[in-house]
Amino acid sequence: MYFNEKRQELAPFVNLRSDVGFKAVFADRNNKDILIGVLNQILPPEARIEDIKEYSDREQRRDVPYGKKTVLDLVCVDRDDRTFVVEMQASEEDFFFERCVYYASGLYHLELSDGVRYKGLRPVYVVSFLNYRLRHDDESLWDTDHFISHWRFTEKRTGMVADQTISVIFVEMTLFTKTLEECVTEFDRLFYIFKNSDGFQRIPEWIEEAGGISRRLAEACEVAAFDKEKKLKYEIDKMNEWDILAQREFAERKGFEKGYADGEAKGIADGTAKGMAKGMAEGMAKGMAKGMAEGMAKGMAEGMAKGKAEGMAKGKAEGKAEGKAEGKAEGKAEGIIEGRLDVAKALLASGMPIEQIKLYTKLSKEQIEAIQ
Repeated sequence: MYFNEKRQELAPFVNLRSDVGFKAVFADRNNKDILIGVLNQILPPEARIEDIKEYSDREQRRDVPYGKKTVLDLVCVDRDDRTFVVEMQASEEDFFFERCVYYASGLYHLELSDGVRYKGLRPVYVVSFLNYRLRHDDESLWDTDHFISHWRFTEKRTGMVADQTISVIFVEMTLFTKTLEECVTEFDRLFYIFKNSDGFQRIPEWIEEAGGISRRLAEACEVAAFDKEKKLKYEIDKMNEWDILAQREFAERKGFEKGYADGEAKGIADGTAKGMAKGMAEGMAKGMAKGMAEGMAKGMAEGMAKGKAEGMAKGKAEGKAEGKAEGKAEGKAEGIIEGRLDVAKALLASGMPIEQIKLYTKLSKEQIEAIQ
């Protein structure tokens, strides 16, 4: 049931920007003329291909027993013994340029067998169709008319190009944005088909009328035109591609869910910790302020009450002592004066003059006269 459902979902035309669709068209030896025609639109003039004499094994042999084995999309050799690695890169990955150089260098030196000198080395070209944009120093230099980049050895100061050894060519498909009306050359038509083949329901009339390699490319993309064996292989490859995409989407979703859950848990933990720290700080500040205010008020009240009580007790004691002392002093003084007044009375009675009485009693004239 699964297989039948997948069969019904196949589009009428292959998607050339997918690995499966790309290989279905360009790895088919019956489409050799299409491969040559497309490559010759991309390659520099000195590298143009007249004929492909063989399609090489896509699996590179190891340099050493434990070396890395590489499986390439498409490897072919032209009649001048130059090797061409052609691939479709559907998604972006790290160190892609380094990977291309690795592919090319492996093929470049492995063609040198024992006893053959370096003059036997032949050029290797890696042509990568990219379904994404590369990062450039100046993005303004890259657009719908400039989306193919060529990389090779050059002398930095003079710009002199070294003899051909390894070249890497990138075709950034997403930069090609021309509409059907803007496609006036064979080059434009080819890349319009590259970008839009999966949306075709039939071969457009303008392609039928244009003919040439663009018409051959469109015809090669039609799934109904595949022979029975090729169509079965394409369907199986397509299902495997869907399975891989589903697994990737599942892994991405699980990763997102885990990241979300971890982030939420961390956010809660961080928020709780920060909230507790903030709450403690604010609570301590408020508690200290309130405690100080209440403490000061209570302390002042208690201090005033205690001070008042102690002051009153002290004042009473001191007042009592002071009053007693003063009373004694006043009583003593009054007693002395009264004694002197009694003596003065007696002296007055004896007829002693007031002036003499003043000398004996230390009283004033007024005090003596007051008792006469």
